[in-house]
Amino acid sequence: MRKIWKSLSRNTAPLFGIILIASGGCELAIPDETTPDSEIGRPAEQFVTIAFRNLSTVNTVDVEFHAVTSVEVSLPEGLFTDENRVSESLGVAGTGLLIPGATDILEISCTENLVIGTAGGTFLDNETGELNGRGEPRWLDATSAGLCGAIVGFTFESSGDTFATKVEIRR
Repeated sequence: MRKIWKSLSRNTAPLFGIILIASGGCELAIPDETTPDSEIGRPAEQFVTIAFRNLSTVNTVDVEFHAVTSVEVSLPEGLFTDENRVSESLGVAGTGLLIPGATDILEISCTENLVIGTAGGTFLDNETGELNGRGEPRWLDATSAGLCGAIVGFTFESSGDTFATKVEIRR
């Protein structure tokens, strides 16, 4: 299945890509002059917009975002695997890392059996890279939840030794 996504961040350059998700794996192909116009600029209701926000002032967060389009995945273990991880065009230099105060946005084609989520987020000291904590895993069955055309926000917060991952849906 073809997935179109784009990333817009104030901390990374805007990028646009086409993702292929097959058997739960993700590959990224950047469109070029051979990409059909029909693949670019589809109506918004065919997408789920995923927004990531790092509200921490001292921690860089690895958002640990995953997506899969298989009905045979047992949740959450089957979702949070390396082959389902999406980090290309996400965060600083496509690493999936958001520096303190950063935001990033992806758009993913809304297809049958789409499941999206974060393994919780890994909170790293912004200066040393040392692990400070982990957030809680959050996932959504985007198709059955009727998220086509919606915005799903994953927010990462930390205060002292408390690390939180929240999800919000806006239609």
